[in-house]
Amino acid sequence: MSKVVPFNQRSAPSAAVAMERLRRISAEVETFVSRMQIESLTPGEMARILRIFDTANACIRIVLSDFSQEPAVHQLIEQSQGIKVLIEAARKRIEGLVVAPSQVCSA
Repeated sequence: MSKVVPFNQRSAPSAAVAMERLRRISAEVETFVSRMQIESLTPGEMARILRIFDTANACIRIVLSDFSQEPAVHQLIEQSQGIKVLIEAARKRIEGLVVAPSQVCSA
């Protein structure tokens, strides 16, 4: 995610830059989710994935904060919502794996 929020940028922020950053976050999350083999994850891997999702959410908040004064901020918010939906769906799949084994053991 270091390419998503570069700290050495000197030019004035614009909606196009923000859209590109959000597009990169989205692409990173989509690639990560598509490569996950959820059924074979260890608890440590699950925790790592959840931390990655938390980092992606933090990057989204940074982008929205940095560009909150842009006229196109509503488009940015809509784009970020799509990313958050993807992350939330993946979280639910992971949480389902965590819940399922405990239900089997207690039955």
